[in-house]
Amino acid sequence: MSHAQVSRIERAQLRHASLADLVAVSTVVGLDLSVRAYPGARPVRDAAHLALLTRLRERLAPTLVWRTEVPLSLHRDARAWDAVISRAGRPIGVEAETRLRDVQAVERRISLKLRDGGIERVVLLLADTRTNREAVRADPDRLRSMFPVPQRDLLRALATGADPCGSGVVIL
Repeated sequence: MSHAQVSRIERAQLRHASLADLVAVSTVVGLDLSVRAYPGARPVRDAAHLALLTRLRERLAPTLVWRTEVPLSLHRDARAWDAVISRAGRPIGVEAETRLRDVQAVERRISLKLRDGGIERVVLLLADTRTNREAVRADPDRLRSMFPVPQRDLLRALATGADPCGSGVVIL
């Protein structure tokens, strides 16, 4: 493969690149290429994700404002919070995960959103599955440092419309 072809791949300037070429370029820089397929026929692609967010929303005090897919305020930034809960001008970001595959990646993504999004608190909302519970149990200190508010306290505060006084993990 020519240097020019590699450069076009790295800059996403090719309309079509073969899977073999993408694997070759990824391998050279020490990456594993991962490809996923998503169903395209349904208007709601992730019904489980939507159901998880609905379970949290049903536990909120009626005085709290709930918005979904809230974009970060940076110009041309495509990132968004899955939901934002607002109370007295203090928004709380919600990141929902139906399957927690990589705790470090989720922490990095949330840290960057906190840095760039003007929000100080976040709820990491996880579906109540064996895989997610195992992921949380695998390294509880890591998650506790970023999400120190216990689930019970966080849910109690949100149910009453009170300030949860920090970020936390909620498994529903």
